[in-house]
Amino acid sequence: MRQLHLKNLCAAALVTALLIMTGCIPDLSHQNLSDLEQLPQEPLAYLDPATAHQPLIPPDRQLAQSAEFLERFFAAWQTDQPLMSTQSPFWAIDWVGEREVYGENLRPVGTERLQALIDLADQGSYPSLNRRAITVHRSNLRALPTHSPFFNDPRKAGQGFPFDNLQHAALQANTPLHVTHISRDGTWVFAETALVYGWMPLTDLAWIDDEFVQVFQTGRYLTLTSDAVPLFDSEGIYRVSAGIGTLLPLTGTGPSGHQILLAVADQDRRAFLAEAPVPIGHGEVFPLSLTPRRLASLAGSMMGQPYTWGESFSGRDCSATVRDLFAPFGLWLPRNSSKQARAGRVIPLSELTSPQREKHLLAQGIPFLTLVRVPGHIMLYIGEHEGRAALLHTIWGVRTQSLWGREGRWLIGKTVITTLEPGVEQAGFFLDISSLRNRVESMNILAPGDSPQNLGTGKMDTQP
Repeated sequence: MRQLHLKNLCAAALVTALLIMTGCIPDLSHQNLSDLEQLPQEPLAYLDPATAHQPLIPPDRQLAQSAEFLERFFAAWQTDQPLMSTQSPFWAIDWVGEREVYGENLRPVGTERLQALIDLADQGSYPSLNRRAITVHRSNLRALPTHSPFFNDPRKAGQGFPFDNLQHAALQANTPLHVTHISRDGTWVFAETALVYGWMPLTDLAWIDDEFVQVFQTGRYLTLTSDAVPLFDSEGIYRVSAGIGTLLPLTGTGPSGHQILLAVADQDRRAFLAEAPVPIGHGEVFPLSLTPRRLASLAGSMMGQPYTWGESFSGRDCSATVRDLFAPFGLWLPRNSSKQARAGRVIPLSELTSPQREKHLLAQGIPFLTLVRVPGHIMLYIGEHEGRAALLHTIWGVRTQSLWGREGRWLIGKTVITTLEPGVEQAGFFLDISSLRNRVESMNILAPGDSPQNLGTGKMDTQP
């Protein structure tokens, strides 16, 4: 009896100790990282007055790069075969066959539902179409013909919401498309651009012909400099909302604003062009002059925007922010972070110690023209703050690990400016905070004479 009593006392003491230890782990759910309070969250604050208005790239080189940008933008209309960048159109069929996937209810997806989607994709008849089209709405590109999300194991950090593995990206309205396939029921199409590819609803596009292409490719374009800009045609009919990264044919500019052409679908899904005004302040002639001040000003309008994986819910993830930020300046960047990290002049850093990586970035990085990569994540170096590198990025969260090995996330979920060690102030014996600086693999300068390669993308990178 005495031994049983001692065992109960020991068990009670152990439980009490565990509860005390658990209570030592800080509750981060309602706390901000100190970086967000100590670093200015306005990109203009990091400008060097002496260089703020100087071009980051020689103007003649920028014009050449903007011409290359337009060539890639319209590449979908210049081919009769699937684009070279479309390398794995049916990767998701292999993915769902290799592992258990989870649906919108966070429960495993049954084999009957999976097989129905595989049948709907009709892989055996690909490519079944060869038609040119244009988006008439913002449209999500999906890895399978469904709006429903598919996740990896949602019980694990970084694998549930919002990381829908079927979400490739979103296309803005008025994006040229090459359509190469149609679903078995005729309601979804497989569309390509030089940037990304995937399934989209048929109702998000309109079919075009040679006459449309000739009128649409004016050679003069407006790039939007604000997000969520509502576009009404000349008769006052609301057509669509669009944001930074959108390119529109420009027909004229006056004191009150710009006149652009906007693709609209008729009842037969054929495209026609409507004139639409864009007020001054929401767009400028493409390309913008690439100076630190212009880039910082544009980036400022993105600050605090919610993180959304694959541009779902009309937001952006890390690589979409970088891509859309440079697009108005005529710099074509790939869609995902691993390919963006290979653009320009790449400087490997993984062989250096953690402090040396930051030292190299401060010494060699060009503010507002240097990207910094950790696996699955991309950031823009914008300068120095009190001796530390300052990075602008759209991030889901900082990785955490408890004393018992349980991985989690300290959620940020928006576009922010941080050091390379956001959140480390909460690191301690009971909780480890993963330092981005320890995981930096490379920096790359978007320098003159360098062009991004391997521009196509299928499956998205996993974000932190």
